[in-house]
Amino acid sequence: LGGPALKNKEGMTLIEVLIAILIIFIVFLGLSGAGIFVLNENIKNSLRDEAVSVAGMEMEQVRNMSFAALYDNTAPQPTSPVVRQIRGLTVNYGVTRTVTILNLNNLQVSINVTWTRTENNQTKSYNDNIATIVRR
Repeated sequence: LGGPALKNKEGMTLIEVLIAILIIFIVFLGLSGAGIFVLNENIKNSLRDEAVSVAGMEMEQVRNMSFAALYDNTAPQPTSPVVRQIRGLTVNYGVTRTVTILNLNNLQVSINVTWTRTENNQTKSYNDNIATIVRR
């Protein structure tokens, strides 16, 4: 019953063990690269989700303002930066509110949230923009 492979009962040679370890190392190296990529994308999504939250909070403040107050402030209005802690990172979100007069009874309010992140030794800028119509 025993074929040629079963005749050698001494075990694996040192070369076979080293080749097996090398193959396992290459597989784990590929998996770690994929893991780092996934972690980076996950952090970017968390930062974007927080930017959407910051924009929503600013929009709630706009909804509580009177039409006349918005009408008088049509120049872009930067607010103080919103600082958030996300996964151990301190992120500064810049918020700018722009009011556009559509007609005497309608205003368009745009909220733009910007932030930066360093990836691969390069600083990249991101932004999120939401808008609504306010009626008298």
